[in-house]
Amino acid sequence: MKPIIGVLPLYDEVSESVWMLPGYLNLVEENGGIPLILPLTANKETWQPFLSLCDGFIFTGGQDIAPARYNEKTTDACGEVNQLRDEMEFQLMEEVIVRDKPFLAICRGAQLLNVFLGGTLYQDLMSDNPQTMNLDHHMEAPYNRTQHQVELIENSLLHKILERHYLGVNSYHHQAIKKLGKELKVTALSPDGLAEGVFIPKASFALGVQWHPEFFSATTSVNQAIIKAFFEACERKHS
Repeated sequence: MKPIIGVLPLYDEVSESVWMLPGYLNLVEENGGIPLILPLTANKETWQPFLSLCDGFIFTGGQDIAPARYNEKTTDACGEVNQLRDEMEFQLMEEVIVRDKPFLAICRGAQLLNVFLGGTLYQDLMSDNPQTMNLDHHMEAPYNRTQHQVELIENSLLHKILERHYLGVNSYHHQAIKKLGKELKVTALSPDGLAEGVFIPKASFALGVQWHPEFFSATTSVNQAIIKAFFEACERKHS
């Protein structure tokens, strides 16, 4: 049976609407899985059934994580936050990690994972980490192109999956991992030293990437390899 992957929903504050970018769904469907968009709710009774129904999860991009989540005051450079998304996703991530459900965390998702495990974020790279000004992390459209390279750390998760030392990625973020969360290891580094890929070594599959694989074709060799490893972990947990 094809793996069922729960995809965390996006939210538009202006139109007050729950929505989804097709790229996230394509990553799942075009690589042999069944995507399922979850409701946006902090009511555990509503989302808990998805823990049994779904074989794995994708934590999507979007708004900034509220700085209070990592014990900092919000600065003027911090972007829009969504308290409902934070609440739901922190609740769900706790359950997913405890149950060792495989998951892929993208951009905001990677930052969420880091904060959940006790790490912190740069609220704004240009304000908080001037050394990154030599590398543009907030590219302009189109996003289906390489903005910079990342180095894949020897023997880390992505290095093992992709069997290479460098990877070209897009880059569309103004926040990033500052202090690394407990249990996390770095699997990809940007040229200016930012952790752009993280994972939990003891988990069946818990990978966070700062770039946006959903903007590239779902059937590129890199996306296929990552999603194949993700689905294989889902199958192992299911068997």
